[in-house]
Amino acid sequence: MKRQTVVILTLFAMIIGMAALVAVAHGDMPEVITIDKAQAKKAPVVFPHKAHADVNECTVCHHTAKGKDDAQSCFECHGKDPNAPDPSAMGAKENPFHILCRGCHQEQGKGPTKCNECHKG
Repeated sequence: MKRQTVVILTLFAMIIGMAALVAVAHGDMPEVITIDKAQAKKAPVVFPHKAHADVNECTVCHHTAKGKDDAQSCFECHGKDPNAPDPSAMGAKENPFHILCRGCHQEQGKGPTKCNECHKG
């Protein structure tokens, strides 16, 4: 009985510890981001950033980052750097946000895939 209690308490402590690490890792991250430069012809997109970060590595979207601490806003490059595609200057099929976000949603079989499901308003 004592051994079972020790095992349960150890597992409980490990779960609490892992939850604390996740909370610290995502503590300074914005809950929601409004993307208003990606497609000038459509309404801004309210992007649930933290919800996506909870299930994906930061480098999935922040493709030039080496990790969480290295991630920067998409628009630090896109729209400023001539070597990075400017989403506001391209059609929906070439837009890197559409390709990444919509493509992932289609691949996962969940999430919005139609224009007005993201561009509300």
